[in-house]
Amino acid sequence: MKTQVQLFIFFLTLTFAINKSYAQEISVLPSQKQNEVDRYKELVSRYKQADNAQQAAFYLNKIAFIYWENGNIKEAINYFQETVPLNEKVRNYNDIKAVYSNIALIYADIDRLDLTLDYFYKALDVRKKMNSKFEVAAGLIDVAYIHTALNQTEKAIQLLNEAHSLSQEINNPRLILNCLKLLAQNYDKMGNTAKANEFTSKFATYEKMLETQSIKTEAEVKISQSQAEAEREKMQRAQQELLMSLRELQSKAKQDSLTFVVMTKQDSLKKAEEDALNKQREIVILTQKRELQETKLREQEAQSRVQQLIIYSAFIFLAVVFVATIAIYKNYRDKKKANQLLNLQNIEIQNQRDHIQKQNENINKSINYAQGIQKALLPPQTSLQEIFAESFIFFRPRDIVSGDYYWFKELTIGYGQDEKNGKVAVAAIDCTGHGVPGAFLSMIGYNLLDDIVYRGINKPGEILKELNNGIRRTLRQDETDNRDGMDMALCVVDTKSKVVEFSGAKNPLVYVANNEVFRIRGDKESIGGGMGYMENDFTTHSIQIEHPTWFYMFSDGFIDQFGGADGRKYMIKNFIDFLASISILPPDQQREMLKNTLKDWLGTKYTQVDDILVLGFKVMP
Repeated sequence: MKTQVQLFIFFLTLTFAINKSYAQEISVLPSQKQNEVDRYKELVSRYKQADNAQQAAFYLNKIAFIYWENGNIKEAINYFQETVPLNEKVRNYNDIKAVYSNIALIYADIDRLDLTLDYFYKALDVRKKMNSKFEVAAGLIDVAYIHTALNQTEKAIQLLNEAHSLSQEINNPRLILNCLKLLAQNYDKMGNTAKANEFTSKFATYEKMLETQSIKTEAEVKISQSQAEAEREKMQRAQQELLMSLRELQSKAKQDSLTFVVMTKQDSLKKAEEDALNKQREIVILTQKRELQETKLREQEAQSRVQQLIIYSAFIFLAVVFVATIAIYKNYRDKKKANQLLNLQNIEIQNQRDHIQKQNENINKSINYAQGIQKALLPPQTSLQEIFAESFIFFRPRDIVSGDYYWFKELTIGYGQDEKNGKVAVAAIDCTGHGVPGAFLSMIGYNLLDDIVYRGINKPGEILKELNNGIRRTLRQDETDNRDGMDMALCVVDTKSKVVEFSGAKNPLVYVANNEVFRIRGDKESIGGGMGYMENDFTTHSIQIEHPTWFYMFSDGFIDQFGGADGRKYMIKNFIDFLASISILPPDQQREMLKNTLKDWLGTKYTQVDDILVLGFKVMP
């Protein structure tokens, strides 16, 4: 029925049982905390002997906070008050103001708003001695807030007007907003709609103006420059040495001897031989000249090829450098554009983050305000103890507001009658979902239950039937797809005949009598949700009280909580056995055992997955 995958926000209002005279039972501190208190007490004694009032007051204050955190508010108040004369001795008005404010908050936790008001007035007197308009304005707002809670609107408005004037003089936005908001609330309580609307409008206008002034845009343009490394190719000039070897052509001329048959003369033959030798020499010279010309021509061609190679290499090198330069520039330009775009995106993300943060702050303010409404709607535990002297309520919402809630009412003799008939109705209810949706549904259910018993309906089964039909009408479940509902256990205790009647919508009743534990299961149907309108009542079970009997009603938050060594659910059987084991203890110790057992079960690895509610009361025969 409930989701189990969200994180929890811890909220618990823990007070010890306080009777009509607000006397407090002594609460034993854990050994570690008791050791701290003993050590601080010794330091207080030493500093008092040394006439060091400031240090003595400091350690008395630490002792008071330890008692406050561990639920012993009587000791906390005593030690807070003990610091006052010491601080007055050294004229430490700031600490005296804080002490009176802390005591006021303690009394506010136990709904003693009269004493809360007294101590806020004492804090205001001290603030006036501090000669600070801010302190006086803040103190006036504290006192006005309590007058507002007590419906003393005229006094609250008088104080708020004075605080508003001081806040404007020092131009403190937070104090001005608080004054405007509380003035609107008080005029609304008085029924002065015009004034209420006027201050609501002023509050909204001033808040919007502050938001506009607080917007800042940070634009940082980061330009990252990248340097490209261009590798130049080294070109080695290959010089070719053309080694030309000149061949010596030796030609041998062949001499043809002619034998003349005819008779020749010796001189003619000699002349012929000389002509042949000259011709041979001319041929050799011509051949050498031709080969020399060919060698020079080949050298010129080689030089031309080398020059062309150098030109081509230089051209290629310049082309590479040009291409590399273009690539570097393009890369630089692209990175610059990318960085500018990234900066714009970062600015947009920051703006969106600021907008989301502002929305979250507004949502949290609304939820915290809803928490105050829900807390005011649910009666304090002391009211249940006035009916059942031995009783307790262990209430731990998962979020700021809760989908679990408890309800009890002394029943009357008939429709619209004020005379009590000796019967008391007590219920523990588990709504669909948790957080804000569950809280809305819990408020609807609470008011419907009040209306049902006001009409004189006293039977548990009939009350559940009427509640089911009322939820369906309110949420128009026959016309819409809405399937929200609630599981619950309801008891009607007849204090005269000592009979307890029980009806349950899915949730059971567990009771312990004469050292035996009993469990009565509820009907399989929920309230609202998938059911239609009902003609028949839920099943009513009757229990005759013959021995002192503890009754327990609860939601499924504790049972379905993951934890332990293996990360498993706590489970219903273990929970019933645990309730049976603690039923012999006083109610305050039972609630403390529930708190410590849940803490140990969660450990450090697991978080609370659902709202938790356990309600117990004892009926004597």
